[in-house]
Amino acid sequence: MTLLSILFGLIAAFIILAIGLGRRLAPSHAAASRILLSAAPAEVWQIITDFPAYPSWRPGLVAIERGPLIDGHQSWYEICSKHGKIHYEVVEIEPPHRLITRLVGDHLPLKSTWNYELTEHAGGTRLTITESAQILHPIFRFFSRYVLTYHGTMDIFLIALANKLGDKPEPQHLTVKQAMTA
Repeated sequence: MTLLSILFGLIAAFIILAIGLGRRLAPSHAAASRILLSAAPAEVWQIITDFPAYPSWRPGLVAIERGPLIDGHQSWYEICSKHGKIHYEVVEIEPPHRLITRLVGDHLPLKSTWNYELTEHAGGTRLTITESAQILHPIFRFFSRYVLTYHGTMDIFLIALANKLGDKPEPQHLTVKQAMTA
């Protein structure tokens, strides 16, 4: 066997293993991360709802494009690369304490909402993000659980926000709940 055929065999074995493990994982989960910030809830609210300004403080974002109104709610596209464009919408908004956003698209490998809860804490803000997701494809379930982790994307957001505010970025993970396996 050549080195190339061994490499292809290992890649194929990894993909088969990832799909097999992904099928055994629950298709739905809820996970939460929170962080304590020194800024008041109104200031944190202003930052997290100023979607066009996201690329100035969130790593990996190239640009934000305004999207169409959806059921009277604001939507936007996050441009992550030349070909990576993700559509989000505001589902619910209660300034300055609660924001719910969701991923928009019918043919995506996952369905996800983020619930942002801001509460006053010791002169600053406790921001908790709860993600409720349904991951439809087993290979995405595998990567979401074992590579990115259920808290990974929320932690990136919270760390970037803490850095913008000059705070120590220390997100805390709360319980993960999973639905029964399919």
